[in-house]
Amino acid sequence: MTMKAVQAKRPSLYDLEDTIREISTPTLIVVGDEDDHCINPGLFLKKCIKASGLLILPKTGHTINLEEPSYFNNFLSDFFSQVENKKWLPRDPRSNPLEIMKT
Repeated sequence: MTMKAVQAKRPSLYDLEDTIREISTPTLIVVGDEDDHCINPGLFLKKCIKASGLLILPKTGHTINLEEPSYFNNFLSDFFSQVENKKWLPRDPRSNPLEIMKT
């Protein structure tokens, strides 16, 4: 019912690309490699949010915090520490795949 009553009525994540590209907040995107429907959106968010990182945990599904609580908590702790210490910086523009692959 959630898919029909809520998710089907909201805009697609991809329709919000311009708004997402304006996000400057440090962001950690976390997906499990067995959560097939979230991998591509995770990659999309990583490409759009300047100060983001993408963590993909192996053999994990959608409920990462429950399936791998130790890994999840350790990565979050490290992320928070880097943000607090001003070490979680925006992506180096030289690593933009569209720039690297120009011919």
